Amino acid sequence: MNPWFMTLTIGAMLLGAAILFFSITRIFALLRDSEAARLPAVSQGEVTFSDAGTYVLHIEQPRLNTALLNAQFVLRDPAHSADVRSSPVIFRTTTSGFSRASLSIRRFEIEHPGVYRLFVSGIDPAGDLSRIQLVFTRPYAAILFVLIVCTVLGGGCLIGGLVFSALQYVGKI
Repeated sequence: MNPWFMTLTIGAMLLGAAILFFSITRIFALLRDSEAARLPAVSQGEVTFSDAGTYVLHIEQPRLNTALLNAQFVLRDPAHSADVRSSPVIFRTTTSGFSRASLSIRRFEIEHPGVYRLFVSGIDPAGDLSRIQLVFTRPYAAILFVLIVCTVLGGGCLIGGLVFSALQYVGKI
């Protein structure tokens, strides 16, 4: 048994566990801290933005719910009587659990803080909206991508270190 190789594989295993722990905790913190506003899915509602900047609208709903499949979203600034500039999200971010999923839909450019009105059209009248939420977040797709890559890297180091340590221990390497 080569002690240097065993030290290297145990180090890789510990490094992988640390990276895995850091990246998973940061993913949960990112999703929690990026949320700016949450409102129920209704045909119109008010949302307050405390800062100017870019916000992304997500639909958080039970899996396989199609009530907002063809919905259109318009955010209006009542102070200036104008629609807020928006664009569809090209590379949609999806976060999901066992029973719920969140999908990014539109990106809005808020020019100043204040209260805005969200108008939703194209809602399926037969759809159940009681468990659907509309969530505005700060953009986080790029950071989420980096954290997912770190999670995969950490898992690879942990498993690789474990396998090579075990092979070294039993004398196969």
